[in-house]
Amino acid sequence: MLITRTGEIARNFYSVGHPSVPVYLLDGDDPVLFDAGFSGLAFVYEKGIRDILGSRSPAYLLLTHSHWDHIGSAAHFKKLWPHMKIAGSSRIRDVLEHPAAIKRITSLSEDSLGTLRTWGITDINKAPFRPFRLNMSLAPMRPIKLTGGIQIQPLSTPGHTWDSYSYWIPSRRILIAGEAVICDGICEFLVDYDVYQHSLQDLSQLDVDILCIGHRMVVTGKQAREYIVDSMAQTETYLRLVERLAEEEHGNLRKIVERIKDKEWDNRPPPKQPERAYVMNTSIRVKTILERARAKKAVPS
Repeated sequence: MLITRTGEIARNFYSVGHPSVPVYLLDGDDPVLFDAGFSGLAFVYEKGIRDILGSRSPAYLLLTHSHWDHIGSAAHFKKLWPHMKIAGSSRIRDVLEHPAAIKRITSLSEDSLGTLRTWGITDINKAPFRPFRLNMSLAPMRPIKLTGGIQIQPLSTPGHTWDSYSYWIPSRRILIAGEAVICDGICEFLVDYDVYQHSLQDLSQLDVDILCIGHRMVVTGKQAREYIVDSMAQTETYLRLVERLAEEEHGNLRKIVERIKDKEWDNRPPPKQPERAYVMNTSIRVKTILERARAKKAVPS
């Protein structure tokens, strides 16, 4: 089953904000947020969280990775709930301490405000992105133990970024995968194709019943595990597409990206990823594949 709305997904588990850029919430004695979406949607997330928690505070905000559309409202959340602990890969701290990264995150967040208006969002947070501190660095498979016996296992799933984590809740068979799986038909490896496929292979071994994707949908039941396996197949298909276009365009990065954009983004109905962010990510994906091909040719047979 595909769920493309916000609201209750399962008992005490919710998607809040906007389905294209959700924040997930596990309620309980120690409520947990997963990701912080766009900065421009901060007020929308806040309302959705308060509608569920009332005056209670989230205990944790667990980040899947450091991209602008997954950490945008983290500082806003921390201001609202100062006792909440923000956690993720230690590499996220490195990103947050890099001035060029903060400048890029701020710029992309500002660009997204126009996109939010096309989505029909009226209560937009126009304040610029604010950096924040990571309170906890997570270690793979070292569980976060919540009151009541629930454990959340952080899983290192690099490939989209080097700081990518997914979160597995075995007692509920819930996997918050972020962009360790494809999102809305778009392959999400950026930094390393092969490492991304390896992460997908690891995730495919889990007995997942609820798969929470970084954008647009939640997949449940038998389709959840099938979606992970299909992500592997679609990612390989994307690799072959870029390899073919590279031959046809003689390795011209700009022309390859233009052809993929025409096929994958231009005719896609809204809501969709802001154009600048899409082009940036697609350029990185194509460049990663071209560099992979050159590296393979350089290795003696």
